[in-house]
Amino acid sequence: MTSYLVDAVLLVALAFTSIRVVGMQRELARLRNYQGEFSIIVHETASAFDTVITAAHDSTANLAQLAAVLNTKIDQAHEVIAALDARCTQPASATKGAADADGPGPTDTECEPSSDGDAQAGR
Repeated sequence: MTSYLVDAVLLVALAFTSIRVVGMQRELARLRNYQGEFSIIVHETASAFDTVITAAHDSTANLAQLAAVLNTKIDQAHEVIAALDARCTQPASATKGAADADGPGPTDTECEPSSDGDAQAGR
């Protein structure tokens, strides 16, 4: 009679263990599926980061080219301003003596750039 009781306890333990093993098997299968999806997402994320890094490098290169072009334009503008200043001061100083004799001539104030002149010179 004792053996029937032990057999019954062992049978219940076996059934409980079997149920738990089936549950764990399902959970492991679900985890494998999640792990596969996670791996795909990690690869896609790495690819996206590579794209972002490439875009950042391209933007940096484009900004460097733009800065070089702007520096060239600024240097050209400084040269034009210097030429205009030199041109403006030469006639005024060369014609001062003639202007006094003949009448009104160009003055230093005529060569002074105005705010409109600066805006038009920038175009």
